[in-house]
Amino acid sequence: MKRILSFGVLTGLGFMLGCPVYGGDGSQTGPGGCASSSDCSSGFTCGSDNECDPGDCTQTGCSSGYSCVVANGAASCVANGTQDGGSDSTTTTYSGCFTNNDCNADGGTGSLCLNATCVAPPNQCADETQCSANEQCVQGACTPSCSATVACPTGYGCDTANGVCTQNPDACTNPGGACGSNGICVEGHCDATCGANNTCSNGLVCVNGGCMPDEKPNFICNVEGQQDTCAQGSICIRHDCYISCEGNPNACATADQFNICKSVTTETGTYQVCGSSTNLGNDCDPTIGKNCPSSQVCIDGYCH
Repeated sequence: MKRILSFGVLTGLGFMLGCPVYGGDGSQTGPGGCASSSDCSSGFTCGSDNECDPGDCTQTGCSSGYSCVVANGAASCVANGTQDGGSDSTTTTYSGCFTNNDCNADGGTGSLCLNATCVAPPNQCADETQCSANEQCVQGACTPSCSATVACPTGYGCDTANGVCTQNPDACTNPGGACGSNGICVEGHCDATCGANNTCSNGLVCVNGGCMPDEKPNFICNVEGQQDTCAQGSICIRHDCYISCEGNPNACATADQFNICKSVTTETGTYQVCGSSTNLGNDCDPTIGKNCPSSQVCIDGYCH
């Protein structure tokens, strides 16, 4: 006859036998913990506390001797001093893309290196509403705004003419290597190093050890010109929800800063939605290959 042991009994046996066991939150506890993520079950990472914690290393960190790297949209712990095997890697502790040129083969024509991941045009931003607060969509990448009184993140400089942080005052060429004053080279910028548990301040994200702007857009809908996942009265345009003012220009009168009824043309048609004087332009849209002249830059659909 089989004997069924309770979780409490199993936990006690685990400690007596010197085997790692799992706590109620899914983290591994007990003598020994873990040495690398290969010691952990699927969905768990051997974190900076040398325990198997739920999630990937962007939340848990890595155990001693390993670095958290991002490649092809996935984060993992890679042993320091070992090749990651990625075609874009140029040093032993770096993974993913380093420049947009690295994405020509991996991501296809027009792909961009965003947060160390190659992102194809359809998944790039087209408007500021898809980006984090205080960012604008510049050439398909979410980019911090700046001014005479608003500084750019470490490693970035302000294009004062357009008010966006697209300059690179301390360019570096050693991915994952040290640079500047307590900095690390990520995507050619000498970024500030991430804090404890891969944390960053001021809305920045930790990518391969450096704090950088969150360049990837946030998409909330997919079916162009339809309500899709949007609230009633709104439609999906370029993966974001906008109040429809079709046949009712006054629908925008009480909206926040998006209080202008605008005509927006996409691949599927022309739609009337509430926008502002600076967003939802029709001059350019890199996500569909509609670009500005070489002397100009595309910001939120306008050529500047």
